[in-house]
Amino acid sequence: MKHSRHTFLTAVALLGMLAPLLHAFEVTYGQSRVVVDNVEEGELDHLRDMLTDQLTLNGSAPPGEPLADDLAFFTRQHLIKQGWPDAQVEWKLERGLMRLIVNSGPRIHVGDVTFRGNSVLPPDELRQYLMKPTLERPDTVSKRPYWVEADVQQGAELVQRRLRAEGYLQAKVVLIPDPQPGTDMRRGLTLDITPGPKFLFGGLAVEGHPLELDKQVRELIIETRGSPFNEARVQRIEQRLSSLCVKHGWLHATATSEYTLHQGGGTINMVFHVKSGVRVRIVSVSLHPAFSRGAQRVLHARFKPLQGQIYESAESDFYFRRALDTGMFALLDTEVLPVAGDPTAGVLRITGEETQPITLGFEVGFDTFLGGLAGVTYKNTNWRDRGDTLAAELSYSTAGPRGFVSHTNPAFWGTSYATTSRLALEQFNRFEYNRITSAVNLELTKRVSIPFSFGFFVGGSNSTVESMTLTPRQLGPTDYSLASIGGNFILDKRDSPVLPRKGWFLSGRLESTTVVGGSGVSYLRTDLRAALYQPLTKKFRFAAVADLATVQGATAEELPIDSRVFNGGPNSVRSFAQRELGPISGGGTPLGGTSAFYASAEFSYKIMPNLELAVFTDVGSLESGPVSSPLAYSADFRYAVGAGLRYHLPFGPIRIDYGHNLSPRAGEGSGMLHVTVGFAF
Repeated sequence: MKHSRHTFLTAVALLGMLAPLLHAFEVTYGQSRVVVDNVEEGELDHLRDMLTDQLTLNGSAPPGEPLADDLAFFTRQHLIKQGWPDAQVEWKLERGLMRLIVNSGPRIHVGDVTFRGNSVLPPDELRQYLMKPTLERPDTVSKRPYWVEADVQQGAELVQRRLRAEGYLQAKVVLIPDPQPGTDMRRGLTLDITPGPKFLFGGLAVEGHPLELDKQVRELIIETRGSPFNEARVQRIEQRLSSLCVKHGWLHATATSEYTLHQGGGTINMVFHVKSGVRVRIVSVSLHPAFSRGAQRVLHARFKPLQGQIYESAESDFYFRRALDTGMFALLDTEVLPVAGDPTAGVLRITGEETQPITLGFEVGFDTFLGGLAGVTYKNTNWRDRGDTLAAELSYSTAGPRGFVSHTNPAFWGTSYATTSRLALEQFNRFEYNRITSAVNLELTKRVSIPFSFGFFVGGSNSTVESMTLTPRQLGPTDYSLASIGGNFILDKRDSPVLPRKGWFLSGRLESTTVVGGSGVSYLRTDLRAALYQPLTKKFRFAAVADLATVQGATAEELPIDSRVFNGGPNSVRSFAQRELGPISGGGTPLGGTSAFYASAEFSYKIMPNLELAVFTDVGSLESGPVSSPLAYSADFRYAVGAGLRYHLPFGPIRIDYGHNLSPRAGEGSGMLHVTVGFAF
């Protein structure tokens, strides 16, 4: 008997250890005081909040039997919703308080799920819809979700809606739970599915739409014909037709449809009726009075080209983005308001919020070329309340200090042109020479459309170069002043300039530099670049680039060393360090040339969200002699193959690449490791 009693007590002790710890808590509001016993720790806060809300709703009414009974009822309902289907709550009144005694019983989990009668959709997909409400609960466990009958019933309704979305308009889903949970406290269920006949879109006709939109309407018809029919999609097609009209200026357009359903399923023939109304022309731009004087100046200049034009949402979006590009606005919203008595006229109303104009920033980092660096930046996006941007930066790296002050006028003379003037001072002491340069530049730019922009620039600089080891031929002119004039353009059809995945871009730059003060330096420089980005699958991406920079009118030795073109580095042939493809002095200084060609192809694979593995091959060359054409380059190609990782961040990827040198020459290494920010091209 002693042995049996000891075994019994041990079993009781073990059960006590496995049982959850139960707690009591108290809630007081006004004259009402409630004590709740036997609550699991995870439910303390939930129940406390719920009871506080109920006491608040009770207001100043005195505590008593009706209130205690209500609180017990709401407590039981809360526990049932949290997975205790057999929960019971008793109440009793004591001196000065109401006491709730909880007996929650076992917590039940969802067991096996059986889909009976399903022959149209994969069971795994149906299970996702069934368990969606249950798994979205904040305290759920994905492998053993809690049994909450209301959530499971809601999931069964989602399964039925999913079937109807696939064209089974008469689908019925009946939830049949197991009568009782098993010994493992899991309760299985069966979904009895009757799909019924399937309905499909058949012949479609659209009447009354503007002839200018006929192509888009035909594409919509082709896209829709033969797809699963459901009323929600009919409504979406009506919305797409009316939205298509609105995007192109028919702002009052509406669309309706007519069709007949047959009980036996099959194809449904439809007719959509479009009432487009009249096309609206923007007669004026109206700004919210809360905008500052500078913001109003910029917005008037940005949206001025829309005045007098037929409303087109794509054009409006373009000028909207141009306004955001200034950095002045945290939020912008546009709306076309009708003009009383003239249905063809509209006023473009612009509202929004401005950003804090003045920002001060500090940076500390490391650059693989410049070494360690630190700096401070200042920016004012509404200088003197004119909408101009005043910016300044002062930084120091192992190559030396540099700084600039710039002023940008985003609405030059009230037009869509922008001007930027910049004064800069830099010391470069990276290799076997020390250069000090002061420069001033003025640029006039215009963004013609979302992908296309161009600009013109003029500038001047004065430089002094010193070296104790480089020869005059290696160093080039040592005291020179340059005056430059030129232009540039970019045609950017990428889906993102920061994290491109699809599209292409083409850019070009032409700069004519002439001698000032008899320094003997004069040349013409051209830069051409093209890139392509193409997704192959959801995870595979291909990218390619070609780049050519040439300097005409001088040999490399006749040019200042930092006016030459270079190759090699994280954004060119990656088997070389920055600038180090080509001739190098005995002390390791890259000497550059007159023509640098570079091309690359890269495949990347998405390993997990935001992380890609890439393999690439690069080819490039450097010419040091005179060139007579912007397309001239050396055929002495150098090659690289390699691999890398990209971790995507909002401002661009952190990139680690290793490029292997396929044919190293005397003094060259077998490859190079690069760590940088941004894509290679």
